[in-house]
Amino acid sequence: MRSAALLVLVALAACKPAEQPAAPASPVMTVSAMPPRMQALGTEPFWSVEIAPDGLRYSDPENIEGTAIAATAVPDGAGGRWTGTLRGQPLTLLVLPGACSDGMSDTVYPFKATLERGGQTLSGCARAR
Repeated sequence: MRSAALLVLVALAACKPAEQPAAPASPVMTVSAMPPRMQALGTEPFWSVEIAPDGLRYSDPENIEGTAIAATAVPDGAGGRWTGTLRGQPLTLLVLPGACSDGMSDTVYPFKATLERGGQTLSGCARAR
């Protein structure tokens, strides 16, 4: 009788679904989780924005040295958004994770970038510096 009861318990245990390990949480990148220093850049027209903890530096072919911009950084979805003012006009830089090509080289960047300045929206890529 004991062996029959033991057999029933083993059979019931076998019917219980095995516990599945919890799926690893997908990483969510926020401004604080992004590299502290980055470069966003685009072509046609050429532009570059250096991202640092103390603000941004915008440059283009007419301003190679660049212009320092005080900026506010906030999380935006899986990435970050920086806002400031350039020559009296609002400037917004959005950086999101995702493979990106600048269209002019074989370089694949780990982030996509969108720059809004002077009523213009420009696409580009970004990387850690």
